[in-house]
Amino acid sequence: MSAKVKGLLQKINFIEADMDLHKQILVSIPSDKKTQMETIVKKIADQKKQIAELRLEIKKTDKDEYDKIIAIEKAAETFRQISRDKKYVLVNTLNETGVCYITFNDGTRLDCLVAAKEDNGNWTVLTVEGETKEYPGGFVK
Repeated sequence: MSAKVKGLLQKINFIEADMDLHKQILVSIPSDKKTQMETIVKKIADQKKQIAELRLEIKKTDKDEYDKIIAIEKAAETFRQISRDKKYVLVNTLNETGVCYITFNDGTRLDCLVAAKEDNGNWTVLTVEGETKEYPGGFVK
């Protein structure tokens, strides 16, 4: 990934974090403070626009990297949907530990962004390629 794309992604992350704070502020504003609410809503809309512009810049800079980012975002949403009704006893993420993988019984290793083990031994994995996969516990060491 190029330094420019990394920089753009960092900007997006900062804006998203700020946007989350503004959403929390919005919820806490009393309903009779319409002007304050409108100001915050406008700020959130502006931030969404900034993110869209930064995404377009990533697409123009490196189409392949943009496609990979979109694939990972879609897979992350699929992972969230699958995970809603599951109880995990172990969750490992690349961001937290710097290393994330599962090893199959045949010795092959699957690198991942997130690996989560259910209480029944099954695994749900978000791969670095941007796929969400599920494996029965008997297949994983």
